[in-house]
Amino acid sequence: MSEEFKGIVDISYNNGTPLWLYTSDYIFGMIPTDSSGARWTEISYTFEDTDEPLVKTERNADLSYQFLLEEVEKGVSFYIEDLNVISLKEFTQTLEGKSGPEKMSTIITELIKNSSKYSANFPIIKSKDELGKLKEKV
Repeated sequence: MSEEFKGIVDISYNNGTPLWLYTSDYIFGMIPTDSSGARWTEISYTFEDTDEPLVKTERNADLSYQFLLEEVEKGVSFYIEDLNVISLKEFTQTLEGKSGPEKMSTIITELIKNSSKYSANFPIIKSKDELGKLKEKV
């Protein structure tokens, strides 16, 4: 499983900018499956799950956006005490009315470029150069 995960990490930038978050228990990713951003693959790699550590789910951009927000607001916030969920929700209100691909692209760019606005310790991969951090964890 870990080799499959590493392969996914290696190609994650092929169709655009993915989102990669990591905690002490798991890695979460959203990877564009096509260059239009219409479909995304959610990746979850749970370190202690020996049966099925890697889970992949492909969805359209609108649904992926909802899952991404839920993961940050409920999943990652459990691990990051200073995560400013209120600021994140305020930012997402500015995206209302945009298409799913626009929402995904904009929220990912916001989290990467302005991660310190949401947490002093936001566990995010900011560039392709940092992908080694994910592979070291598995």
